[in-house]
Amino acid sequence: MNKEAMFFRDEGEMGDVLGEAKRLLEETRVLEEGIKSQRESVDEYREQVEEVRYRQAIKELIGEAVEDFKGIVAGMVNEWNAKKNQLERREEEIAVQQQAILEAEKKIESRIKEFEIEQRERTNEELKSISEISENVKEQLDEIEKTKDAVDNILTEDAEAIRDRVLSKEDVEFLRLNYFSLIQSRLAGKGVINPLTGEEYGGEDWKIDVEKEGIIAKITRGIIREHISVGFDIKFIIPEDEEGFIYRKAGKEVFNVITGFIQAGEGDKNSFNALTLVSPTGWSEWVVDKVKNIRSMNNSVYLVDLSEREVFFNDGDKKTKMFVEWFVPVSLEEEIENMVAKLEEEIKGGVLQFRADKATSKYQVPRKIVVGAFREMVEEGKGEIIPPEEGAKDVLLVVR
Repeated sequence: MNKEAMFFRDEGEMGDVLGEAKRLLEETRVLEEGIKSQRESVDEYREQVEEVRYRQAIKELIGEAVEDFKGIVAGMVNEWNAKKNQLERREEEIAVQQQAILEAEKKIESRIKEFEIEQRERTNEELKSISEISENVKEQLDEIEKTKDAVDNILTEDAEAIRDRVLSKEDVEFLRLNYFSLIQSRLAGKGVINPLTGEEYGGEDWKIDVEKEGIIAKITRGIIREHISVGFDIKFIIPEDEEGFIYRKAGKEVFNVITGFIQAGEGDKNSFNALTLVSPTGWSEWVVDKVKNIRSMNNSVYLVDLSEREVFFNDGDKKTKMFVEWFVPVSLEEEIENMVAKLEEEIKGGVLQFRADKATSKYQVPRKIVVGAFREMVEEGKGEIIPPEEGAKDVLLVVR
């Protein structure tokens, strides 16, 4: 027995269902735009909060009065609580709307089952669009929650912890010199394999050009027509500074450098090139996400965060994963351990107190390392920290 297709009793019935689907799609799009706007607003507010807290920390570091900033922060706390309540009410409204959308989807789907296949597909396209936008709304809401948590953390964070992340120009220079020294020692002591051709080279084959802004290391082949077999381009990125201090994360401003590198390297399919961008303060989520998704046949891109001693890259690409160990910084724990060892040597020589700024200058390491070493020694019962709030010119470690 043949199964006959079911048709509408009249065109109006089909029009009603398509109209409902289109109305639902339009409502979902409006919902998506509203959430996108809310997310941008919260992101912008987070940046304002970060800016105020870091500028407050800078004023403290250079010994200026911060009473005005403290008042601003207190005002921001109140403003943020009001904004958060508003967001939570909006999220409740969105949850109700999403529930209504789900119920309408079910209603439309049940009606679709009665329709002839070709007509059904027209409505299915509308429902598919609704589902995709609805999923995007959920993702945007998740991002808003993360940003809300980030703002809460910034507002409640200890002032000293924020100061630890503020870098002076000298700190940045120490980080650059230490990292470049590490890379040069690795280049001198390591052979390399071109992942595209399998050719092997020794450490003596590198041609290294070191400048203040970066290191270019390459292995070339050919006498008459020279070509690069393996090339590393390591660039040091210094974000915008404020009154001689640096704290902003690097981000969108480097993307043209990345795209230019990828495009320039697509010509020679036997030449492997790696671009490594190094930031003393870390990277924005935007650029990290972009780099994690880069796919190129013969190029690899790495973002080095010297603040947290991390490297970001596309870990799904085998050739990129092969070379990540070349660019990993020395861990923060190892640097703090080395600093503790140096301070203990001084204690053996009779030194009974250390000031953070003086130790930073003497050993040419970032303030974060020195303060970290102080805290580790306090945890081990070897001393006591006196903060500037108690009269010290800078964080002071007094040996017990």
